[in-house]
Amino acid sequence: MSQRSDQASDRVSYTASAPPAPATAFTVTFWARLRVDRDDFSTMLRLHSSSGGSTAVNIATGSSGTTPVVVSPGNTGGIIGTDALAVDTWRMLAVTIAGTGATDAKIYTKAIGGSTNVVTGQVSGGATPDGLTVFGRSSGDSTEWFNGGLAYVRVWSAVLSQAEIEAEWASATIVRTSGVWANWPMLTNISDISGNGRNLTAGSTALSTEDDPPLSGSVTGTAAGAFGALSGTASGVRKVTGAAAALLGGLAGAASGTPKVTGTAAFSGGSLAGSASGLRTVIGSATGSLGGLSGTATSPSHVTGTAAGHFGGLVGTARGRAPGAAESGSWWGLVDILREAADLYREEQQQIPVACQDCGEPLRTGPNGESYCSFDGSVWGPGGRLIGTISTTRGRR
Repeated sequence: MSQRSDQASDRVSYTASAPPAPATAFTVTFWARLRVDRDDFSTMLRLHSSSGGSTAVNIATGSSGTTPVVVSPGNTGGIIGTDALAVDTWRMLAVTIAGTGATDAKIYTKAIGGSTNVVTGQVSGGATPDGLTVFGRSSGDSTEWFNGGLAYVRVWSAVLSQAEIEAEWASATIVRTSGVWANWPMLTNISDISGNGRNLTAGSTALSTEDDPPLSGSVTGTAAGAFGALSGTASGVRKVTGAAAALLGGLAGAASGTPKVTGTAAFSGGSLAGSASGLRTVIGSATGSLGGLSGTATSPSHVTGTAAGHFGGLVGTARGRAPGAAESGSWWGLVDILREAADLYREEQQQIPVACQDCGEPLRTGPNGESYCSFDGSVWGPGGRLIGTISTTRGRR
């Protein structure tokens, strides 16, 4: 969360060691959001000397309360930047100073979604600074304070290029570590995380916290997506601050935190049904064979009542007419059916099967002309009779 000043006594300072001298090399980058337009000079960051009594560089808004300016004793009119601050709107700002020449100083400004604007000017006339204050002029000066929020305040004893400045604006962590003097993220406290130990000292009243700036790699606001039954919400800076749940088939899971899954995932294939068979299968199928043949015979077989017969698996039914009717086709018709069934049965008993009667594997012809199963070596004879195995039939002539 960014740090917010809402009264003059909220200003914070560092005076334990001298900040980088503008006459040599100085860069500061930060994000700023004006919360209340005071319609007056409002200091965001000031380099000062003599315990705050003298200005070296003051980065502030102009008398309008919104125009970003860089003011120094030798240029009291200031270097006037573009991209004026607007209430409740984040802006990116940076200042580089390479000396006291007429074009040695630059102010960089950028609105969210816009391009970087650069204005060149002069910073001169100030003494070497011995302290730095954020949100105000100095720890002993309560005038011209900034009513708003600041974040990612970084200071270098070097002059950064425009590309380096834009990279710093876009990153939640410092990009250039060479020459860094202090790094105050200003998200939850006023500590320096550069490793230099230059922690700011709070004023007589505490800063408050507000939401972070929307870095270019962040999701601003809320984004929701759906794919199948997957839905999620993300916000913040390169992280999931809420929770995401998904249901895909029987897969359910939850994720939270930073690049990790802290929930659980379970899978159920309860709706999956299938079957599998091996290599040795019966190719094709038959719904009837001679042994399972069913048939029905009606007239001209004229048999009183109902007669059913079973011969070699044949089931037949004959229905007739009243006794005394002509003999044409009566019992003779049934006898013909039974005779045909007997002939078919004898023919079947003389045939060698085409597939193994145990596993259904198609039979092959052995060296002696026998029909055998390549899976178990069983040898089959006419009528589906098992007559041995390939090993016991070899050598027969």
